[in-house]
Amino acid sequence: MNPKPRETDYTCPLAAVDRRLEDAHRQWHQAEQGYFDPEEFRLAIQGAIQTLRTVTFVLQKHKDKIPEFETWYGDVDRKKPGRWQKRLADDPLMRWMVDARNRIEKQGDLEAHSFIRAEIVASHLNEGPVIELPARLFDQPRQLIKNIPEGAVGEHVRKNGILRIQRRWVENTLPEYELLDAVAVAYGRISELVHDAHRQLGLECPLTINVETGQPFARGGQMPCMIGHADARTLNINLADGAPIELEIKQTGCSPRAAEVARERYGDIIHEGMFGPPNAQEEEIVASLFETARKMFLKDGYHLSIFFLFRDRKLVHLVNLRPEDQAQKYLMMRTLAHEVTKHGADAIIALGEVWIAPADALSPYQRPIDSAAREEALTALLVTKSGNPIQLSAIIQREAGELTLAKTEHDFSPAVFSFAPVYGVWGRAIPEEWLKASEEMIKGKPSKPKA
Repeated sequence: MNPKPRETDYTCPLAAVDRRLEDAHRQWHQAEQGYFDPEEFRLAIQGAIQTLRTVTFVLQKHKDKIPEFETWYGDVDRKKPGRWQKRLADDPLMRWMVDARNRIEKQGDLEAHSFIRAEIVASHLNEGPVIELPARLFDQPRQLIKNIPEGAVGEHVRKNGILRIQRRWVENTLPEYELLDAVAVAYGRISELVHDAHRQLGLECPLTINVETGQPFARGGQMPCMIGHADARTLNINLADGAPIELEIKQTGCSPRAAEVARERYGDIIHEGMFGPPNAQEEEIVASLFETARKMFLKDGYHLSIFFLFRDRKLVHLVNLRPEDQAQKYLMMRTLAHEVTKHGADAIIALGEVWIAPADALSPYQRPIDSAAREEALTALLVTKSGNPIQLSAIIQREAGELTLAKTEHDFSPAVFSFAPVYGVWGRAIPEEWLKASEEMIKGKPSKPKA
């Protein structure tokens, strides 16, 4: 971890702690690069575990520099556990990290094994069948396909489902985690400790370089470049035609140049107030953005699917995802969940065009695009980490070659199942009323259009 430069002769009082944490960051990426080489992976991941453990040792060596150390962290001999000692001791993963480091140093290598994980994804929920096998040539995933049921569910899975095959390293005593993910999460928690130590001293948080972007990063917690790495070792196969799936993802910048290009195209449509008034709440932001989207749609005749990611009501990232079919939409929302974690987003506004159609109890898995009663709509959906979702929509009308939008409608209780992966990374459960609405539709009591 590279402390932010201040005066040329200045040395951070916790420089030794910062270096150890940065060493663990480097070792983690070495393990990632050596994922398919068992020896390279073993050396790097065990090195990262050992180094992370020494961060707290080095921090304790500097206890005289940190005010109220015993209350803030705890007594070295644990006779008087402090706030951070209690927090780490209550965390099952951090307890495992302590045990793992002791086993590495006193008993030998961890019992890590490489597996192939195969699952069928045919929903925004994690409800499909899963198998996990030793990493060797096999044909057992074919059994998953053979076990797809008949009827409406099976038809939906075969038409819109994905077979995901993923390489995973798992340690015997931590079966619920992929090993690289486990160390990344542990790194994030130790990083929060180190950042808090700097705050305890009245110092600025140190910076770490994001290896994906080359940019310094100061937010405590799991590094963005240590999130979502599983996609690089995952093969997604479309069950409809057996072809590999590659989702097009465009990271849309928020740079001054991008804003300038937008203003040249849209003129006064793009303006400083498009995100609402100063200190606007999320509801005001989505309303203002939707008004801008309406004007852009009428100018262009279309609107791409764009996701605005916010943290503390400030825009932190833009993502343009372009799924070609329903299968890719399932992957798209899981990818969006990675982006939410990477950027620490606590709210999302999704803008774009959708098909809507009345729910049909006789065809509960029918997509709106396949319904004879379908309509086009421009929508803006606000989803937040703690509040209820809000959806704004306007029916798209095409008559005699003229394109218009109907008045804006508001829905303050939409069941947005597609955001289930995002709710998952936020630690939110799917609301019971959503599940109830879905059950009523299947039983023959459709009440709302489906999008």
